Amino acid sequence: MKIDVSADAKNDSWTLNSYKLSIQLSNDVEVSKKLSENELKTLLNDISTVLGYKPIMDTFNCTLKDAKDIKDVIDRNPNCRKCDLKMIECYRCCKVCESPLEKALLLALTRNKINVELQFRVNKDNTTSHFPDPVDPAKILTIPDFYIETEDKKLCIYTDGHTYHERTEYQAVRDRNIDRELQNMGYIVLRYTTSEINQKLNEVVKNIKKTMGLQENSNASNGI
Repeated sequence: MKIDVSADAKNDSWTLNSYKLSIQLSNDVEVSKKLSENELKTLLNDISTVLGYKPIMDTFNCTLKDAKDIKDVIDRNPNCRKCDLKMIECYRCCKVCESPLEKALLLALTRNKINVELQFRVNKDNTTSHFPDPVDPAKILTIPDFYIETEDKKLCIYTDGHTYHERTEYQAVRDRNIDRELQNMGYIVLRYTTSEINQKLNEVVKNIKKTMGLQENSNASNGI
């Protein structure tokens, strides 16, 4: 299928007047139809609905490409299809999280009714911005995986993916420097390794709750 654009030239400018939709049925058979812009939009809407993209676009107010990416992930992953947070956290899980560790912690925190911000930007001058704002490499200090703000606390949370002993000397020094800068700005820094996220996720969530100053509820959700 291809779409050709028809336009008229007038006074050194072009005015779009119609689209030509062509579908190749075989090597020597092609059908085509001229469509107005509204007709083309209606067709696109119908195709998006049939393919399952429109509900995702409407729910997350995202682009067709983002909806296609999200649906592709859901279709490929059985865990996504049966996830209790399907069509609730799909956009952030598929399009914002940058690693399986982030996805696991995001879903665990959401199930425990902890509101988090992903990819929060903290600059060296203590100014901040938010995803998907552009990042200025000359100004940025760090982008924690998760940011939580309570009445009296600001938490920057990292899923490092490595233990302290697995870090290179450069990584260890860089992380310590970032942690000190954040602490000087009034942030609390929490870092969790791959094994902690994969094997002790419930304990990680409890630790975050404790740091936030939340009382542990024995009846809290265990669906982590």
